[in-house]
Amino acid sequence: MAVDLRPQVLRGAFVEYGLSLPPLAFAFQFNPETLTRGRTATWTPGGADGTGASCREGSEAQQRSCLAQVTVTEETIGLTLQLDATDDLNDGKFMAQQFGVGTQLSVLELMIYPKTDQLFGFPLGNLLGGDDQFGAARAKTIPILLFIWGRKRVLPVVMTSLQITEQEFFPDLNPKRAQVVVQLKVLEGFNPPYLYSHGWRMALGAMNLANLGDFADVF
Repeated sequence: MAVDLRPQVLRGAFVEYGLSLPPLAFAFQFNPETLTRGRTATWTPGGADGTGASCREGSEAQQRSCLAQVTVTEETIGLTLQLDATDDLNDGKFMAQQFGVGTQLSVLELMIYPKTDQLFGFPLGNLLGGDDQFGAARAKTIPILLFIWGRKRVLPVVMTSLQITEQEFFPDLNPKRAQVVVQLKVLEGFNPPYLYSHGWRMALGAMNLANLGDFADVF
């Protein structure tokens, strides 16, 4: 009996952090070909006291105060998803025949819409008297999501932008295909998902010490 030794191809996904109605979960039909990530660091010269002194001037305490004017933003992530109902239509799946990719698009749209404005949108923890770790139960707060990108990156995020381009329609105008451009902001801090992913980042950074030989020709 032949054994398939090919590595398993994992799919990315969005899953709502915590239980709520309706539950929000979306596994990528196709993994995006590219993933953009970024953050910015802003340095404001002049020190915290606004004197305009150089960071190299003054006492040690004043120098530390000046260096404290570095601000680093939270990480942002951008990706483009492709949705296509063709395979499901060929397989005779009822949902695709009735709605095309409409069900997938609706889930993505709910991920950027305040839960308190939805028909049944509220965290189940409220029914049990609990508090949401991120304060997501507060009014006008969009859902907190887990962006799952492999086993080493499970990041808490909010969806800050959603651009949908619907393509090719059925007679009842349900879309057969769609392109979805998503922008996310990572919620950094002392929460389990972020600490898990950041721990992997630090571990991988430490593993890069194996490449110290690359510096042989630097100096």
